[in-house]
Amino acid sequence: MTTSAAYEERRLRLLARLAVGTRVLDLGYARQPNPYLEGFHRVGVDLERPADHGVRYEEEILGDVMTIGQLLEGRVFDTIVCGELIEHLENPYALLRALRPLLSDDGRLLVSTPNPLSIPVFVAEVMRSRRFFFTRDHLYYFLPRWVERLLEKTGYVVERLQPVGLWTPWRALPVVPVAMSYQVIYVGRKRSA
Repeated sequence: MTTSAAYEERRLRLLARLAVGTRVLDLGYARQPNPYLEGFHRVGVDLERPADHGVRYEEEILGDVMTIGQLLEGRVFDTIVCGELIEHLENPYALLRALRPLLSDDGRLLVSTPNPLSIPVFVAEVMRSRRFFFTRDHLYYFLPRWVERLLEKTGYVVERLQPVGLWTPWRALPVVPVAMSYQVIYVGRKRSA
């Protein structure tokens, strides 16, 4: 298994461990459905159909997450996962606000996104490399405290930040501070009115 594959597997396992309740909404899941979410009623929403990874969700909805309110009107989920998604969106604030009515009062919002402070991204930036840790698919890179602010501004309370680990070309190191982790998982809940 490559470092990248092992790192992604660790992220997916952590997301599944942080999920609560019985109903999970996984946004932008098609490229990497989470096999560790077994035991939950899984609903995936994506612009594209999922590739055949051997993982099928109970419901797979083809649609734009920016219209999530219309796609899933009246439904409520215990956990909503935005895994490696917000950095691809022009307006992540609008999405996070639209998710609030879909999240149960005691539910969890799980957001994972790359960290521009992590060592490999920082080195690639200093070297001005467009070969490593650079993609045209990402519209933003979010610093950890700015993701916290984004969540707070859209009506959530950040309960914790979970580092996935330090990504290196040789292996992933799982126990590192948030600032060094290539991907960070933000655990939030709805702020009470």
